[in-house]
Amino acid sequence: MMRTVAFFLIAFFSRGWAAAQLPDVTEKALSDLGSTYGLPQMNGFVFIDGRYIPPPYTVTRKGNAIFINRIQVEQPVPWPRPELVPSADAEPAKKAGDADGDFEPVTAAARAPAPQGAAAEAPAAAETSAKTKAVKSIDDLFADDDEPVKAASAAQTSVAAEVPEAKASGTVSPQAETETGSASEASEREKKVLIANLERLRKGYEQSLSRGDMFFFGQRHNRLNGNYGTARTLMKVLPKALRNADSPNDLWQRLTQGGVYFIDMGICAELYRNKLTFPQLEERQRKIEEAEAFEAMRRKPVSVW
Repeated sequence: MMRTVAFFLIAFFSRGWAAAQLPDVTEKALSDLGSTYGLPQMNGFVFIDGRYIPPPYTVTRKGNAIFINRIQVEQPVPWPRPELVPSADAEPAKKAGDADGDFEPVTAAARAPAPQGAAAEAPAAAETSAKTKAVKSIDDLFADDDEPVKAASAAQTSVAAEVPEAKASGTVSPQAETETGSASEASEREKKVLIANLERLRKGYEQSLSRGDMFFFGQRHNRLNGNYGTARTLMKVLPKALRNADSPNDLWQRLTQGGVYFIDMGICAELYRNKLTFPQLEERQRKIEEAEAFEAMRRKPVSVW
């Protein structure tokens, strides 16, 4: 019976993991927002979808996404913002890279025209909100406020689309130029604030890893993180527990018996799916113990006879 339950859990979480992937970074996001490459960090512990990633860890921002060692772990907001997406006649956004951060050129296929009218906009808005958390401003990207975002003014979008053609014919009005300039300045300000928030997030991960913190990233569970003390508690139990476990439930029981109570059944299922990473965990634990023993020896007072 236990083996049947274990098989069901593994199959369930495997299907969920395959279906839930972060959106690809588009060429526009990469060109508008740029990239920042962090410095390699030898401390810390990173698990992505239940798979242990050994150090060094390089935290990178590419466009609107955060990567650790070429693996995308977070994309807090889409870019361009949904309310600023051009009409269906425009060329669709091209992918600038895959979820693993390869950033190879990808040819975008032609996109079918989207339905016209206000009634057709509701499904598109619902689909966008299902992929990413709606926010009311760029300043609130990393806040706990879940208040829905207000759509951009239709008048501003119309003016921004029509002014270039009007300028060419010499018929643009001073009022239209002013509104267009204001919209452009607001867009630039929004972009700068978004970049600043993303950089703060990237640096936060980098600094936490430098202190030895632990992170569990996953598409089927909320991010889990802890300090170095929590990570050491886990590392003393996880390698052996993962080696000997014969099901996600067995792994969970072994962890709780070892004093690890913060790993739930969902993460245990992901860890068990990556069971063969236990030799890497054992090697990391061996190096930690050697470093701690060396540090204790170094601090031991020398006796003088």
